[in-house]
Amino acid sequence: MKLKYIFFPAVALVFSSALMTACTDTDTAPEGDVVTSDQIEDLVSKDPSVLANTAAGMVTSIANEYNVFTSSTRADDCGYPSVCLSEGTNSGDVVSPASGYNWFSVACSFKDRTYTYANPYIRWSIYYNQIMAVNDLIAKIDPETENDVLKGYLGIAKATRAFDYLQLVQNYAFNYVGHADDPCVPIYLSTIEGDVYDTSRQTVATVYQVVLADLEAAETLLQDYTRPSKDYINLAVVYGLRARYHLVRQEWAEAATYAQKCIDEAAKEGLAPASIADVSKVGNMFHSLSENNWIWGMAFTKSMIQTDGEYETWIAQISSLAAYSYTTEVACYRAINSALWNTISNTDVRKGWWVDENLESPLIEGKTWAYGGDAEKEAPLGQSTGDIQEFLPYTNVKFGVANGELATTNTSSDFPMMRVEEMYLILAEAKGRLNESEGISVLENFVKTYRDPSYVYANTHTATFVDEVWRQRRIELWCEGFAMQDIRRLKKPLVRFSTTGVTSNWDDQYKFNLPAEDPYMLMVIPSREIDGNELISDGDNNQYGSTPAPNSNSTLVDG
Repeated sequence: MKLKYIFFPAVALVFSSALMTACTDTDTAPEGDVVTSDQIEDLVSKDPSVLANTAAGMVTSIANEYNVFTSSTRADDCGYPSVCLSEGTNSGDVVSPASGYNWFSVACSFKDRTYTYANPYIRWSIYYNQIMAVNDLIAKIDPETENDVLKGYLGIAKATRAFDYLQLVQNYAFNYVGHADDPCVPIYLSTIEGDVYDTSRQTVATVYQVVLADLEAAETLLQDYTRPSKDYINLAVVYGLRARYHLVRQEWAEAATYAQKCIDEAAKEGLAPASIADVSKVGNMFHSLSENNWIWGMAFTKSMIQTDGEYETWIAQISSLAAYSYTTEVACYRAINSALWNTISNTDVRKGWWVDENLESPLIEGKTWAYGGDAEKEAPLGQSTGDIQEFLPYTNVKFGVANGELATTNTSSDFPMMRVEEMYLILAEAKGRLNESEGISVLENFVKTYRDPSYVYANTHTATFVDEVWRQRRIELWCEGFAMQDIRRLKKPLVRFSTTGVTSNWDDQYKFNLPAEDPYMLMVIPSREIDGNELISDGDNNQYGSTPAPNSNSTLVDG
């Protein structure tokens, strides 16, 4: 008989250590420092601050380097951004080279659907490890508490768990509409909430029920909460998660309502979309919680880099601007699909987030970098110098680096998890689904104001309004974790290349397409969960179809 098994990291020790120290200080710890549940409940009610470390650990649990394989150094194990890079690389939009240094090559080839591989294990465990930390915190708080500090912790925990399950349901099943009764993922709740579910795969509908219940609870609990920093969830983030939830369920009026509520609540903190000038600062954009368009982000500091771990941080895998990285030192650059890049107007500032086929971008003109700060090794940005390799065509210069210093050896930067711009795009799509002219108005105003002053919806070449919003999302949110979710949500084919004369810079071995709702688009449950969970077997997994072959489905086109 298999034991119930789920991937729980050492983050639980943060709580135990903090409480045992506090108990000793107040003479409540029994002999041997074994703290009972009654003592924990009593201590928390007297001094809620003892949970501060636990709450902080829960917030940062998906930011840590070597997040899942804590005893080994895998360069693809760099927390939540590694999931976003995997998701992006699965899509047609984030191009990675066929290189022995590409730790995400299995996502390029779709061999990450092999359930014994590390990549699907990481993409499963990051969320379930955080769910464990959340459940551990919830178990220590009276659900009827009137203490404002504890209500804040409880609200953050509920919203965090909603985020985790909302991510999981979109990766392990297709869109809610038409697939509500499909099997999805197990649901684990805190012991204080009771054994509501067994550990089998719950239906898509059931997972969404859990997400909504947590978001509704968080919305109530966080009404008066003021967060210490933007890596903590507050009411604006909850509204944003509600907007995502309703969007994927095709509840357009609710999606529009909550996107607007998120925008309005974020504005109370002075947050707004980044201006054209803001997103023209190569090296000093998309890297810091302090950026005025970030509603929620993942904090990652230099102190979190483990010994000799500069090459294993997220920025060393995604950004093209840091030394000591897999991008610059071995030219494992992340690029945009040239087919998508070519749809971007020359008057759109975002076209400069990537260099062209000649390695040029108006945003990098006149900029230089020097490996390790050595002025003798200075060269124009994108050209080789010292141990830095020349850019590849369509390489991104979107993601900045610590302190905005080009070619810095400090590979620590924050990562965006929710931006104001995303909410405007949700608002545009949701309103447009109800009344297309209203959606067009929102979209035009957003793009013209913040990205392309010459933008006119009528001049775009996408098939439908929804396709145009999708194109805008693919450009604006590139490599931020939405690419495959949108393909599944919109029931689109995955298109990396075309035989109709549209160019593509995907390597030949990764150049293939997948039809809409091809079962190979779904992630697989890793073997360690199946081995440890008696209610899930090999036959319950998402292993249908076959690994796509190069040049397959060449006649497919996207929006």
